[in-house]
Amino acid sequence: MRFIEEITEGEQISGVYFCKNKVDAKTKAGKSYYSVFLQDKTGILDGKVWDLNNGIEHFETNDYIKVDGQVTSFNGSLQLNIKRIRRAQEGEYDVADYMPVTKNDSDKMYDELLAIVESIDNKYLKALLKSFFAEDSEFIKTFRKHSAAKSVHHSFIGGLLQHSLSVAKICEYISKNYESVNRDLLVTCALLHDIGKT
Repeated sequence: MRFIEEITEGEQISGVYFCKNKVDAKTKAGKSYYSVFLQDKTGILDGKVWDLNNGIEHFETNDYIKVDGQVTSFNGSLQLNIKRIRRAQEGEYDVADYMPVTKNDSDKMYDELLAIVESIDNKYLKALLKSFFAEDSEFIKTFRKHSAAKSVHHSFIGGLLQHSLSVAKICEYISKNYESVNRDLLVTCALLHDIGKT
């Protein structure tokens, strides 16, 4: 697979990409075309399907698509002039190649989170946290891979773990500097505040 960050003007591209967005549009002359945003874990590439011929099969936003085309430049940005397109079949792609991933070590972050859980003195809050982060294997798997948001912050695989851990560390710092703050409650809330995103 050729990653988007490696693509240069003039190349012929044949590969599978994630269709982040597809828009049915018309030229000034009234001719129909598709405008698409192709994504992999390294970036996003603008693509245009100017000729809606037989080589263009049906696809939608959020599909993994196999594209063949020529890389051009438009207004200083790379653009893929797509000649052929079809939905990719399972086995033709690995989802991990298409979504950005945290640069931090996921295992190390999760170990830090578990150490924070163990440091909670309130037995009820500790039991609550353990019910999610130590005992629920399905939740743990999802939580570790989920993003914290779609686009604004931590929008990558492992983003929810990274964000939750960061917020918990900030809360620990605050609790050390303000005696009236209930540290166990504050840190518990920090770790749980976004679990609905799983």
